[in-house]
Amino acid sequence: MFRICQQKIYLQNKSIFRNDFYKDFVKPNSKVISICQKTIARHYANKEKLENKFEKIYYGPLTPQIRAVKIFSVSSSAAGLAAQPLILNEAANIGSTSLIIALCSVVGFFTFVTPILLHLITKKYVTEIHYDPETSTYKATTINFFLSPVVLEFKADEVDVPDIPGMFTTMNAKGKPLFIEARHFTDPLYYAKIMGYDKPLDFKLGEDQSSDNKSS
Repeated sequence: MFRICQQKIYLQNKSIFRNDFYKDFVKPNSKVISICQKTIARHYANKEKLENKFEKIYYGPLTPQIRAVKIFSVSSSAAGLAAQPLILNEAANIGSTSLIIALCSVVGFFTFVTPILLHLITKKYVTEIHYDPETSTYKATTINFFLSPVVLEFKADEVDVPDIPGMFTTMNAKGKPLFIEARHFTDPLYYAKIMGYDKPLDFKLGEDQSSDNKSS
């Protein structure tokens, strides 16, 4: 009987202590906690809202292949750099100068030249394009040398279509050459708008020159 009363008193004191502790410490800090929660929720909600504004309108089908080739190229370059001291040591033991030059040329080509050439070819390839209808802004994503995505924001009036396109170049957005394919857009109208095909044609290109010649 004494033990039961002792346990009841202990539980009552424990509950009172918890209530007092909650009133003294938790309630004053609950405002701070709620403000932090609201701030974090608002931050992530705004971020998610901004991300959802952009609609994916284009995907490059060669993106997985380009990533795989670049990963293989970068890894082979790293392996070549790691093995180069051993190769040079073995070539020096042989004592042939021509062999050393040949080995350095082969290893240097596959270590440095191949990744650079591959990057020069694939850096223009657009992997994805997202579109924001509210601001008429496009986001074109490409892959840099270290396989990280590079995002370029532009509008249709900032696109220049060259008369004679270069190698692997369809258009220039803010002066940066990009390569896209019309058939991989979700809607062909997006491609037409980016390339400026929706604008009226100008049939008066040679009128000024002809009028100048007549007046002279």
